[in-house]
Amino acid sequence: MQRERLADLLDGLEAAGDLGPDSLAPLRSHPDLGAADGQDAVRAAALLSRQGFPADLQTAAQLALRAHQSGVPGAGRVCAEAVDRAAVMSSRTQRFGTFAYEYKGELLLAPLDGTVSDELRAEFGVGSIEELRREVEAANRAAAAARTDGGPPDHSQGYVRIWRDPTEEELRARWAAEGQPIWADGDELTVVCDRPLIGAIVGPLFELPMWRVGSLLVLTVRVHRLDEAVFTYGFWPLDEDGRPAFSVRPDPDGRFRGVNARPAAPTNDTIVGRVEEHELPSESLGRPRKVSVYLPAGFDPAENLPVVYSADGQFFAPYTRRVDAAIEAGTAPRCVIVAPHAGRNRTGEYFPGYDPGAYAAHAGFFLDEVPAWAERTYNVATERARRAVCGASDGGAHALSIAVRHPERFGHVIAYSSGMPPNGNERWASGEAPYIQLCAGVYEGQFHLSTYSWHAFLEMTGVEHHWVERVCAHELIQWIEELPDAIARAFGGSAH
Repeated sequence: MQRERLADLLDGLEAAGDLGPDSLAPLRSHPDLGAADGQDAVRAAALLSRQGFPADLQTAAQLALRAHQSGVPGAGRVCAEAVDRAAVMSSRTQRFGTFAYEYKGELLLAPLDGTVSDELRAEFGVGSIEELRREVEAANRAAAAARTDGGPPDHSQGYVRIWRDPTEEELRARWAAEGQPIWADGDELTVVCDRPLIGAIVGPLFELPMWRVGSLLVLTVRVHRLDEAVFTYGFWPLDEDGRPAFSVRPDPDGRFRGVNARPAAPTNDTIVGRVEEHELPSESLGRPRKVSVYLPAGFDPAENLPVVYSADGQFFAPYTRRVDAAIEAGTAPRCVIVAPHAGRNRTGEYFPGYDPGAYAAHAGFFLDEVPAWAERTYNVATERARRAVCGASDGGAHALSIAVRHPERFGHVIAYSSGMPPNGNERWASGEAPYIQLCAGVYEGQFHLSTYSWHAFLEMTGVEHHWVERVCAHELIQWIEELPDAIARAFGGSAH
């Protein structure tokens, strides 16, 4: 039986269009593939590189390189693509800059390793880095313009870039009229930056590079439930390769609150209560650990106040300003908050099973040593019904793990944006389940999904709880605004 010529096989595969990797099996096994040259080598390399398995990339690169060295037009570009794909697939940085990945509906160049010069790129038929960036941005601008008159993004997208091709004059006039560099038109949000930056993203929520319009940097996105949204924003600088040009997250520049968003929670920039900072010795941890304590105005140990034990005392200050204002206004009850700081192994201490030794040591500190010290020092409540455990993000996972393992300790659990979903085996004996309060933001991705899973699980198992869904990102604003209401629900007060 006469075998099919390699050229005829390539004709058939190319005519079939976009194929799955399995469909290239006849090409991989063809006896003439290894010796292919000329245009056949380029065609085979392109199919293997663009439609094959990661294991095909080395063969594709070798075939294309041989054709390139023989002077076949287009072979160098195919070789560069195969080399870059192989690097990215093995979690390395690309060399030529031909690989772009899709994120939030647009293309982003994968990071480069800096080993290939623009001269070598030109030799392989690849544009300069600047040309590649312009190609990607042109494709993205065209795609964003095409989306401009589309519908709003769904919950899973959160936001998507659109583009109306504004002029610098139009943007500056609108900025002046609004009085701030951020504004909404229905579900469209525009943010402008006038700083001498190479590039920027609008962090922490909108992780897309801003585009230059004259001397301004601009981002316009269509946002899911923008009218209800609350988020902080800042201009986070990027370097010429589009990578973060900062080592510490920059301070925020402002906060956006949609027209139908919950009103801002009152805050006391100067608290009327007081905060104390302590270094608490710990046998469990083997070293001292910082603990921050909030005490309401006029605190007297004889009051025997209810107490909230909170994770992540290092983020404590913004919470105290909201709680202090709510207590002053009478919308939250007087209470004490005791907040041990996290250690360097925060994940190990907060997540059961991640580092059992660290978790056990921290549990001894958090459950035994800290409460015993707080009861001696401040005469806080000891009965379960007047004690709460609180945390956000990984701290929320910590609060929930405490609720499952030690229901006798706390009558209330305040867990926000938990990093850990339930495993489905969590159970409490009749009457032993604490009252669990949950909150997460729709822009939080897995944190929202994980926390919603707790809500669904508690609903299914009949455990009393309270669930709030905010239109927020994974950031402090939603947690600090929710905490005073949670304390009011736990210990009595007028929660919203």
